[in-house]
Amino acid sequence: MIGAVAALAELLALALALLGAGWWWLVALLAHVTAAWTAGRALAGPRRDERLLVVALVLALPGLGLVGLAAIRVWQRRAPPTGIYAGAHSEMAGLPGPGQAPEPVDRVFEWLQAQVSVQPVADLIRAADPRTQRWGVGLLAKRGDGPAVELLREALQSPDRDTQIAASGALQRVEERLAHRITQAQEQRRLDPESPERAMAMGDACLAYQESGLLDAAMGRYWLGEAESAYRAARAGRPEWAAPTRALARVLLALDRIDEAEGLAVQARAAAPSTEVDLLLSEILFRQRRWPELQALSRDALAAGRADELLRWWAGEPA
Repeated sequence: MIGAVAALAELLALALALLGAGWWWLVALLAHVTAAWTAGRALAGPRRDERLLVVALVLALPGLGLVGLAAIRVWQRRAPPTGIYAGAHSEMAGLPGPGQAPEPVDRVFEWLQAQVSVQPVADLIRAADPRTQRWGVGLLAKRGDGPAVELLREALQSPDRDTQIAASGALQRVEERLAHRITQAQEQRRLDPESPERAMAMGDACLAYQESGLLDAAMGRYWLGEAESAYRAARAGRPEWAAPTRALARVLLALDRIDEAEGLAVQARAAAPSTEVDLLLSEILFRQRRWPELQALSRDALAAGRADELLRWWAGEPA
């Protein structure tokens, strides 16, 4: 009985210690002293099971707790939250929070990709050290967009055999991931065919596959057609939603239906101005060689605070 009381007191001390800072540490210390005093009486008792309980719980728990806390401290020192992600949290204010509609994980990952240039990884791929090249291949496999696929194909020409094998495996994993994303979007859409959000996710998956650069021309046009159908369904379900209108304009531009793409891009820019739609519309004007309108669009975007290096170039302003 005394051993059980000592064990309960020690468990209470451990629970209080895990609560953290403040006066909880003092209460935990008092509970541990009580447990130790009770354990001393239990060790003098005649029952072997009681002595075993005291040794196993009361005397062993403090040591195990110290080992666990030391392991946590060592891990925190080895993996601090610094580096390129240190300032990322302030830029994520636009991502969905508790008061916003949820976004698919794939959409969040696309946002993260857009924040990081592929150029530093290109330097890794073109390095002389094969280990550095393989490290870059691993980073590109996680990214998986068009520029990443181009660099992975470049890594296939590396003189190092292991780098070639790593690049080949990375290209296969990228394609499998993109195909799996389409399969998931199709399954989710079958559950709720009328959902604009699920139609949008389907269009995004098809467009990502086409823009990856993994497909030949015929298959690329096929998935562009699938993306067009999905985005039109999303627009029909939510006519006020600008995202599918902007995405549909991108698809039509890729299909060389420039006039239709321009009309949709103008609608998307009027509904929800953004740097992305400014760049899309500037590409349309560039293809049509409408230089005065391109310059006016770029200057208007810069005046509205939507700065971008390419828009600064078209506007004729210094970067």
